[in-house]
Amino acid sequence: MAIVGFTQLLCFLLFASVAWAQDRPSNRQFMWKWKNPGIAFQIAPCIPLEIEVMSWNVSTNDTFGVPPYYMQAFPLGGTPTTTLLGTSNSSLSWTNTYAPGTKLLLTVVDSTGSYGGVPGSLVEVINGVSNGCVVQEPSSPEFTVTSNITRGGKLETCEPWSVEIKGGVPPYNLSIAVINSPVITNVTIPSGFDAFTYINRAETGRTMIIGISDLTGRWATGTPYVETFGSADYECVGLVSSSSTIQRLNEEREARKRADNKRRTGIIVGVTVPLVIILLALIGGGVWWYRRRQERLAREPAPDSVEPYSYHEEPLTLPAGLYGSSSGYSPVSKSALETSQMVNVGESGVLSYPSAPSGAGSPSIHGSFSHSSAFTSSDTAHTGGVRTRPSFNTFPVRPSTSKSAEAAQAPVILSPDSEYASGSSARPVSGGGEEIIIQHRDGGGVVRELPPPYADRSRLEE
Repeated sequence: MAIVGFTQLLCFLLFASVAWAQDRPSNRQFMWKWKNPGIAFQIAPCIPLEIEVMSWNVSTNDTFGVPPYYMQAFPLGGTPTTTLLGTSNSSLSWTNTYAPGTKLLLTVVDSTGSYGGVPGSLVEVINGVSNGCVVQEPSSPEFTVTSNITRGGKLETCEPWSVEIKGGVPPYNLSIAVINSPVITNVTIPSGFDAFTYINRAETGRTMIIGISDLTGRWATGTPYVETFGSADYECVGLVSSSSTIQRLNEEREARKRADNKRRTGIIVGVTVPLVIILLALIGGGVWWYRRRQERLAREPAPDSVEPYSYHEEPLTLPAGLYGSSSGYSPVSKSALETSQMVNVGESGVLSYPSAPSGAGSPSIHGSFSHSSAFTSSDTAHTGGVRTRPSFNTFPVRPSTSKSAEAAQAPVILSPDSEYASGSSARPVSGGGEEIIIQHRDGGGVVRELPPPYADRSRLEE
């Protein structure tokens, strides 16, 4: 009885430990690592690399997964592979067959599909001693996977990520892996569906890939990958990952495109119409202002035009002080000077201005002169005391003498009130007739009037 009771207790403990181990999550049964710690995250092709599988809980060290073990390698943009590692958790080996320059996401899986986790970084393939074992990617693959996001593009939290599958044998298995993650998500895509939309709930700042395999275990070429970013709220309420078809995804994509175009058109119209209205208002205002200005200018005289006007000669007024206490001439018109206010010339040779009607204070000029023999009383016609101007042919010719000598012979005697008064005496002058004589004292006493413009002076000097 004692032996039977001990045997039953032993069986109970054995089954209880197995059941307790199976209660753990399927992806947290074991961990793996390189036996050579110097490998880190760079490996060369065609070199066997030893791997060690450890219990997930190192303190209890009671679960190591279920052998045999396999290495799953997901090359970015390439074709994943599944390679047998062995059956003993302490003596496992894997040889890389990817070309140098390839970046890999690696994980170990046991026979039950439990994963040992993903390292914290991608593994880069570098040049090695030999590349003879390298398997080239197919140039025209029959089984492919593509996504709506460019390889290496950004994927925001809760943003949908759609993949489309072409070729292979359905149903398909979809594997979603993220670096530095203890688990890999596996989803079965039922027959009749060739697409899947995943709602991103991965941690931000990670590289995430999607691998597709078919019923035969073959992997699709073109593994898509993205870089996650966004908020840390991974609930994504109301959003569910789901299987679909390529046709439906295309229809949804076209509907979103039309909605975006409609929204964009609304924005453009909302911005353009006010701008056009403002522009038209400015143009209309400018045209109105221009026409108004032209009409105003048409009503106003041109700045360079000269309108006819009448000229009224104002009385001559001399400044005070030049003629003693006189304040200037009294108003005397030009016609009066030419007619009634003529200079009286007598036989004595003394000429003078008559007094202005305004009274004393008006200047007078006295001078003496002698008639030239070239002139006679018949040379000048008097009409009301005004003589006519002689022609050039009758202009007197006098001997060539200096003006100073003539001035000495015929000095001009000025009034004592004039500022040019001097001690010159008057000389007798023969001849009669009243004439207006305005003569500078340096001009001589025989010139009755200044010569007209452009006179032939050379002839006068002869």
